[in-house]
Amino acid sequence: MNQGPKIPTRYERGGDGLLAFDGLVFRPRRDTPIWQQIYDHIFGLIENGFLSPGSQLPGETHLAEKLAVTRITLRRALQQLQHEGHLTARKGVGIFVRNLPSTFTVREGRRFLDNLAAPGQEIGTQTLLIVREPAGPAVAERLRLALDTAIIRLCRIRTAGQQPVYVNTKVFPAHLFPDFEQTYDVCQSVTDVFQAHGIDNYRRIETRISGGFASPDEAEILRLTPGTPVFRINSVNEDGNGVPIEWTRGCWPLTSVEFVF
Repeated sequence: MNQGPKIPTRYERGGDGLLAFDGLVFRPRRDTPIWQQIYDHIFGLIENGFLSPGSQLPGETHLAEKLAVTRITLRRALQQLQHEGHLTARKGVGIFVRNLPSTFTVREGRRFLDNLAAPGQEIGTQTLLIVREPAGPAVAERLRLALDTAIIRLCRIRTAGQQPVYVNTKVFPAHLFPDFEQTYDVCQSVTDVFQAHGIDNYRRIETRISGGFASPDEAEILRLTPGTPVFRINSVNEDGNGVPIEWTRGCWPLTSVEFVF
C-alpha cells in the first residue's frame, strides 16, 4: 500500500523552510504525476500549519534541487497552488503562503475600514487614480446621468498585512462633489467626502457578488497568477433622497475574504 508523503510534526519544524521537504519520496509517476505529488505535499504543509500564513517558500532553484526535479515540474505545482489562491508570488521577492481570510461585514453608512476585520494584519490603502471625465454609457445608466455628464473616477487598492486583498473602481457624479479631491487628499475616506458635502445618510441599494477569474491586469495588481478565482463586487449607493451617489466595481481574491451580511 502506497503511503503519502510524511508531513513534519510541530516538533520537527525548524527555521529552514527546506526541512519541510525532508522525507518526501515520490511514488511512481504512473500512479500520480510528480508535479501533483509536490502540490499535494505543499498543500498538506499549509493545511497542517507547518507553512503558516505569510511564510515564504524556499527559492525555486533551491527547492527544485532539494527535490531533484526540474524547475518546470516544480513550477507547475506552484502555479496550481497560486491559481487556487493558496500561494501568492511577489515580484522580485518570492512565493508566500496567503494570509488567513479577512472578514468583510456589509453594513450601510460605514467606512470600509470599519467593516473589514483582518486580525493581526495592518490594513492599508493605496490610491491609484482620481480623475474627472465624461460618463460613458454604463456609468450614465448606473448613476442615472445623461451621457457625457462629468463624473469622478477613483481607483484604489486595499492591503492586509502588506498583501493586496481588494482592488476597486468607484465613480461619483462630479456635480455633487466639487471639493472631492481636496477632501479625499486629507482623509483618504469616501465616507468623509460624503459628509463634507452634506451627505450624512446614504444606503446601499444593491450589492452583487459573482465569481470569476483574475484578468492579467487584476492579477498583476493583486499579485496573483492570471486565472486565479476571484469575487467580483458590483454595488450602488444612493443618498437619503434616492439619488445615486456612487457605483463601485471591485475584485477580491477568492481566498482572501469572507463576506458577512
